[in-house]
Amino acid sequence: FEINLSFEPNMRGIRNKKTIYFIKKDTQTLSAYEKGKLKWKTNIITVCGEPKAGKSEIRFLKFNEKIGTISVIFGKHSFAEVEIKNGDTKFLGAD
Repeated sequence: FEINLSFEPNMRGIRNKKTIYFIKKDTQTLSAYEKGKLKWKTNIITVCGEPKAGKSEIRFLKFNEKIGTISVIFGKHSFAEVEIKNGDTKFLGAD
């Protein structure tokens, strides 16, 4: 599963099994909902910092179910990883 806001700018959420992952209107915050209740949320820009190039917003999400993470591209070429279980977010770098 993936969301590419460059190609689908109005797509903000995706369901994966019982959980809905949603990019908030600010395009910086990723949230997970189960049974209509917030499970976790993380602001990618607050945790990882402003990108060196591009806008301060999420551009792309890719779900890596085998390892339990969501890969995030924000700005132009900045990368983060979010734990599917709890929303823990870490900055991976930029190219």
